[in-house]
Amino acid sequence: MKTILLLFLLFFLGAQAQTTQTITIDWGFNSTPTASGNANTDRTIEVGDTVEWNWYASGSHNVVSDGGTESFDSGSTTSNPGINFSFTFNQIGTTDFICEPHSSIMFGTITVVSEGTLSIQELNYLSNISIYPNPASSRLNLSWPKSIDDIDVEIYNVIGTKILHSKVLHSNSSINIDFLPKGFYIASIIVNDINLSRRFIKN
Repeated sequence: MKTILLLFLLFFLGAQAQTTQTITIDWGFNSTPTASGNANTDRTIEVGDTVEWNWYASGSHNVVSDGGTESFDSGSTTSNPGINFSFTFNQIGTTDFICEPHSSIMFGTITVVSEGTLSIQELNYLSNISIYPNPASSRLNLSWPKSIDDIDVEIYNVIGTKILHSKVLHSNSSINIDFLPKGFYIASIIVNDINLSRRFIKN
C-alpha cells in the first residue's frame, strides 16, 4: 500500500512539474505585435513559463526588457542565426522588450497571468485579438472572435499613466486616438479578467 501511495505521489508531482511551457518568438527584423506566426511578439503566458527568443535570420540583434515587471538582457548583439536567449517569468504583470539597435521595428510585450488561468478556450481567443493599423493616426481598430460580446480597453503611455478607458463593442470596434500626441502606447485589453497588452504607435 505504501509503495502504491509513493508511486501515486511521484506521478502526481511529476504531472504538476510539467505544467510550465516554453514559448518561442522568432526574433529578427519586423518581429512586432502585428507580425504573423512565431514572429508575433505580444504573448500571454502563465507564471513559470519560459520565453525563448530565436535569432532566425541574419542581423545584429539583442533582446532587453524595456520597462515593466521583470528585467532581462541578452547581452551584446549577435548576427548569427540559430542563437537563442531564454527567460523564465516568475511574476504576474507585463514586461515590454526591444532590440536596442532596432527598437522601432523589433519590440513586444509579455503578459504574465497566474498559473492555471489560461484555458484552451482563452488561449484561442487571446491569440485572435488584434489591433490595427499600427502605426495609427486617428482611430485604433480592434478585432476579436464573435463569441466575445465586448472588451474593455485601457491605453497607457510609456511611463505607465492611464490615458483612456473604453468599453468596445463589436458594432463599433474602434477607438478615437486622434487626441493622443505622437509616440508609443500600450493598449491593455481586458477579457473575462484576462489582461492582454498590445503595443502601438500613434503617428
